[in-house]
Amino acid sequence: MLEIVTWRLPVLAMALTVFGTSDTLAQRGDLDVEGIMEELTVALELTEEQVPQVAGLLQGFGQALNEATATAEDEEPDTQKMIGDVKAARASFKQELEGVLTPEQFTALQELVDEVFQEIFESIAELKITDMRAPLELTDEQAEALKPVMGGAMRGLVAVIFEYGDKRMGIRTKLRMANALKSIQAEMKAGMAEVLTPEQMEAYEAMKAAQKEEKG
Repeated sequence: MLEIVTWRLPVLAMALTVFGTSDTLAQRGDLDVEGIMEELTVALELTEEQVPQVAGLLQGFGQALNEATATAEDEEPDTQKMIGDVKAARASFKQELEGVLTPEQFTALQELVDEVFQEIFESIAELKITDMRAPLELTDEQAEALKPVMGGAMRGLVAVIFEYGDKRMGIRTKLRMANALKSIQAEMKAGMAEVLTPEQMEAYEAMKAAQKEEKG
């Protein structure tokens, strides 16, 4: 469904896990180590010594992820435990990578993953914006300008959910999570207000209210 250039797909697989989101739990499967290595070897200018080291780490990381999400398709999976195990596997992998890559290479990797992440969420946002075009009478320029605003907000929401997904939800934790989500929503609306006219913003709020009412 997402229109992402083919050469980015290996990095996407790693982006959804290494610097992770809850999508990891919904899209299980072995990492395409060979495909990822083709991308990283060029992008990070890996040395002949680094290539097998990074490949070995990726292979081990893929196995750890499969173990962490082995119960994802159970009737009542322990999502809290899965997210915790995925986080642990991700943290271990990142630490091991830092021991193999130079600081410059590790920074370049983070930038590459960040770029792919943004593309993913902007692609998702584009689908929502398509549904908004007619009701709000969006221009092409407005639709394009909304992509980073809404895509960034979606990315932030997923990150918050993943961050708190393995925690015991006491009152204080729930409050922190709720405040984080509200902050992201407020930032998104502020960004949209810079793109849309007041009339369009009013129409957007009415559309959201109608959708909420339909869901009951």
